[in-house]
Amino acid sequence: MDREFIARHWYASVYEQFENYTHDVEFLLKILKALDSPQNILEVACGGGRICVPLAKAGHTVTGFDADQHMLLRCYRRMHGLHNIRCYRADATMADWGKGFDVVVLAGNVLINIESGMEYEKAQETFILKAARALKPGGHLFLDFDLHSDPGRFFNSLKESSYFSGSDDLGTTGRTVGYGGSYDPETRIAAGTGHIELTMNTGERLIIPERRYKHIPTQAQVYGWLNDAGLTIERTYRNYTDESVPEPVDAYCRASIWARKV
Repeated sequence: MDREFIARHWYASVYEQFENYTHDVEFLLKILKALDSPQNILEVACGGGRICVPLAKAGHTVTGFDADQHMLLRCYRRMHGLHNIRCYRADATMADWGKGFDVVVLAGNVLINIESGMEYEKAQETFILKAARALKPGGHLFLDFDLHSDPGRFFNSLKESSYFSGSDDLGTTGRTVGYGGSYDPETRIAAGTGHIELTMNTGERLIIPERRYKHIPTQAQVYGWLNDAGLTIERTYRNYTDESVPEPVDAYCRASIWARKV
């Protein structure tokens, strides 16, 4: 039995069960509606299609890609019958994203959840640079991510936690387990350990260790990367409202940035 297949299939299935909110998609659709015409959109790390499929249903032409084939399978199922969307498998840090898009979407907090062998901070900067290259002149980047004024308060913890649990359609049940983490204010690296514990439909138990590693960028870093990539911030939005993100940010918020390629 392919244990990696079982584990990845379970994770994709249960992730989709828990990460099923729509407020961010509705907010993006509201921004796009103001453009008065269907857009040619690229979504990077599209996962199971939670964002890109509603964009296609709204009449936009959509391209999405993701490195996880199990998540993509769910996207393929969701996009059945739609002729204005295509999705494919690719590693975002290595692949060519294409060119000539009206809008590039970096949503779902992907900036803080990059999976890559590249140095983390460099990967974040690379994502923004590639987004700019994929846009046509005058095109827009929609960047949506967690912005922390004090990352230590959020990431320094010794508490055990489980962020989701459940069963998939193969009869595998399980949960994620985290054992806290730490944040280094000099490197801005948040690290932690944990595992996934599964019981397969054969009754066999499977434990998969995990190490979490994230670079938490400052507001100034992100704005600097955008500027260096030739992107001008037109609007910022705090927690999916019309309120702008303050400079400097005064508390944790979900920041959404609408930036135009010069």
